[in-house]
This record gives sequence, structure tokens and C-alpha cells, in this order.
Amino acid sequence: MKIINIDSNGIELPVVVPDSILVFAPHPDDELLSTGGTILKYKNWGSKIYVVVVSSGLGGYSKDEYQNKIREIRKKELDKSTRLLGVDKTIFLEFDEIEPSRKYVKMFTEIIRDLRPTIILAPHPFDAHRTHRNTALIAREAVYHSQGRAYGGAGKEWIPFGYYFYETLSCKFINVETGHKIIVCDISDYWAKKMEIFEEVYKSQLEMLERVKTWAISSAKMSGEMGRVKWGEPFIPDTEFVNLKIILI
Repeated sequence: MKIINIDSNGIELPVVVPDSILVFAPHPDDELLSTGGTILKYKNWGSKIYVVVVSSGLGGYSKDEYQNKIREIRKKELDKSTRLLGVDKTIFLEFDEIEPSRKYVKMFTEIIRDLRPTIILAPHPFDAHRTHRNTALIAREAVYHSQGRAYGGAGKEWIPFGYYFYETLSCKFINVETGHKIIVCDISDYWAKKMEIFEEVYKSQLEMLERVKTWAISSAKMSGEMGRVKWGEPFIPDTEFVNLKIILI
């Protein structure tokens, strides 16, 4: 679907809006911190938003008294975050650990075939965080398999129109030497809402996530400068298995 967009610089641009975007998030909060502005923007433009959260986030507590009930806390936070972001479908897998194996690749492949997303967003395979990195490796292999007949795929094959890596605190693109170009999604009109959701949702983690919040602000500023806008979210397109047909703007 094509629309005419007025960007934050007041320029009219022809834009192809994806029917749907699928975000693979290693933990509850990654969907917001790394892609929240993009989610808000494209949801406002009419895209359906799907979020798959891989781990239960049991290590994400800032105070000892939260430890015994952290699973319940994180689930409630995720429910609130995705509701405020306008996510159409959330899949919370709640794994304590995840690794690149047939079991998880098959699961991710089936999710992609069932949802048939136009765009997929996932962590970078070079991410220093184990859960982020494993999520990235599994998602990337699943995209490869979703296009063929492996894992019962006959008649269910699906190729997205774009596959993007997103930035995290444990994988800053400035330190990733891949030779790939960074694409900046202009979230200037959605930055305030993104941070408002962050402050409202993740009250149990504000002390732990203060460093992450600082990164999110600096990354959005730096990306904005790179994209000649006020606030941005950076992405690296991966075109090895997916031909890039839709560019995030």
C-alpha cells in the first residue's frame, strides 16, 4: 500500500507501508527499547504489529524482593507495553534459556509461516548478550527455512519483503564491522510516546534499566543525526536470504 508521508522535516515522500511487521524480542522490554518508535509509527500508518518475546526475563529484577515474583512482573509489564504500543498479536514463549537447535528453529519457522509478516525485525547475530545472539541466529535460520519446504513447509512457504537487524545496548552498531549500511527510521514524532511508555511500564526495573535508558536516548540522538532528523532508530538490512523490497523510513 502506498501513501504520501510528511516526514519530520516537512518533506512529502512516497512510502510503501508494510502490511505487517514481526519483531523477535529476546526479553520483555527489547520490543520497546530497540523498536518502540518504529512500532508506534508503522502501527499509526496501518501496519499490523506482531511481537514474539523469547525469554521469561527472570534475570531482569533490580531488587531482591522482586526475584520470587519476577516472572509474573515481567509478564504484566509486557502485556502493558504491547497494549500501549498497539501490538496486534503477542507471543510470549517464556523460555528460561534458548539455543540454536532444531527445536527452536522449527518453532520460529512455523511462526513466520503462520504470521506471514511483510517485514521482520530481529537482533544482530554479533550481539554480545547470549539470549540476544541466540535469538538472532535462530530467527535468521528460520527466515532461510520459511522460504522452502523444510519442517513441513510444502504449500506454506513465505518470503518477507525485508529483514532487518536492530540495535541493542549489547550490540551497538558503531562497533559492528560488517560493511552493511545503516538505515534510520525517523521516530521524531513518536519519541516522546516511546519514553512515556517506558517510564510507565517498567517501574520494577527503572534502577536496572537506567543504563539502558541512557543508551536508548544516546542511540536515538546519534541515529537522528545520521538520518538528518531529531530522533531515530537504526536498522541494518540483511539481504543474504531476503531481497530488500521495502525500506523503513
